[in-house]
Amino acid sequence: MFTSPDDYAYHIGQVASLGSKGLMVVRRNLSIKTPYKIEVVPWDRVSHARYDARLAPLKIAMGIATLLLLAGILYYLIHYWNDLEPRTTIQIGLLSLAVGYGLRWAFMSRRHRFTFHLRDGSRLRWTSRSGDFKYKTGAVHRGVERLTELQLLRASP
Repeated sequence: MFTSPDDYAYHIGQVASLGSKGLMVVRRNLSIKTPYKIEVVPWDRVSHARYDARLAPLKIAMGIATLLLLAGILYYLIHYWNDLEPRTTIQIGLLSLAVGYGLRWAFMSRRHRFTFHLRDGSRLRWTSRSGDFKYKTGAVHRGVERLTELQLLRASP
């Protein structure tokens, strides 16, 4: 299972799991009680699948922007230190926490991605969230094994 029911809101229109009958796809349901439904796409409609592990460009850009903002704050603190009021407090813990998040986003943002090509020419995807890379490795490994067993997995270009 790639996606738990708690994460269906982030994966609408994406593959949630590889079942025995086919791909389980999350669809939006027009009900308040059950906002999502699972649609089964049979295996005979899938022509092939591809897997790749990629970088998450938006998360990397956010990390770099955070680090640049913190570098600017640090520059102004050093440059205008003598102009600060005597009782000015600087939250070092918050700045260091922001540095930690910025470094993690900028240099450790990877994600898994499966692309399923259907016989009618359409595609279905599943993309992990960038912070879930190492947590989803087991599920991805089982998915790769299942797709290899069904002879649907092709090498990514």
